[in-house]
Amino acid sequence: MKFSISRSTLAGYLQAVLQVAPSKPALPILSNIMIEALEQKLKISATDLDISITASFDCDVTRKGVVAAPARILYDIVKELPESEIKFDLTGNKLEMKAPNGSYKIATVEVDDYPTLPAINLKKQIKLAGSDLVSMISHVTFACSSDETRPALNGVLWQTKGDRMVMVATDGHRLSRFTVSNKKLKGLNEDVIVPPQALNMLTKLMTDTSKEIGIIFGDNDLAFNLGDIVLTTRLIEGPYPNYDQVIPKQCTKTMRVNKEELASAVRRVSILSSALTHQVRFSISGAKLKLSSANADIGGEATETLACDYQGDPIELGYKASYINDILGKVDSEETFFELDSPISAAVIYGTDKSKEDYICLIMPLRLAE
Repeated sequence: MKFSISRSTLAGYLQAVLQVAPSKPALPILSNIMIEALEQKLKISATDLDISITASFDCDVTRKGVVAAPARILYDIVKELPESEIKFDLTGNKLEMKAPNGSYKIATVEVDDYPTLPAINLKKQIKLAGSDLVSMISHVTFACSSDETRPALNGVLWQTKGDRMVMVATDGHRLSRFTVSNKKLKGLNEDVIVPPQALNMLTKLMTDTSKEIGIIFGDNDLAFNLGDIVLTTRLIEGPYPNYDQVIPKQCTKTMRVNKEELASAVRRVSILSSALTHQVRFSISGAKLKLSSANADIGGEATETLACDYQGDPIELGYKASYINDILGKVDSEETFFELDSPISAAVIYGTDKSKEDYICLIMPLRLAE
């Protein structure tokens, strides 16, 4: 195998695939990347067995070949080299990199030991707007569970039925649902559960969200084609809970409040909240929202009062501060709406009446501390 390529080009693609090459893997082979020199193309791949990334790009190839090389060492060397053309030459099990002022040799491993990467049929891809996909991912993945006893909740539910497609995530304490119009996937009636790690990697790899992305649905995996980079992930086995059942259909109380003012006040008041629950109490009456917290361990208390537009009987609720601010950070409007019913029922949170159909969050209250 023999080829040459510019340092900046190779460094960029190595950085992309390195996201799935674990530094301390359960299987040592996974700390390597596979390098394939093809007909004037270089193909580099990495996998952690659940997620795989493959980059294919133009390259001056003199002699074809394939090898597996240590990902981190290779990237660290390439990253530190000055901008130049780097020449690669594989002799035996040594991969030599020649730069204008020096050379570096690293040991490689048998490519036969490298895991088989998922086969992707690009003819089956369906193109989606990158901006839609990024919006959906960025608004829901924060609500995924990390409880391994409920694996379905560790992922994001992606529904593609009908005229709208939906992404949903929940950890049982909060829920996030984002919906966009769907014309491309209308005939696909299968729900899939996607690991959030793969979706978050995808958003990092998408440098231009104005472009379309190819989606390839497999039996047990899902692939995203960005042109020069393909990301493939295993799907999580279902079924996913019926989230519609937990979304309140009618609420007797509504509150409208400035989003930034509420987020800032929650952050300040939560400094003196319980170290165990991080609870902030919401006391709502008339046109006032009073936030309060207490920490018995340090003898601290905090209160702040905000103006709001509230319709309904007075109510007191307790919420985990970080959950509230996670949600407020995703609301794309100046004001935030809360639909409430009782101190023990879920609150529905959204940006404006117009956007309620597109994006809502739910949050379960905490038992009020006495």
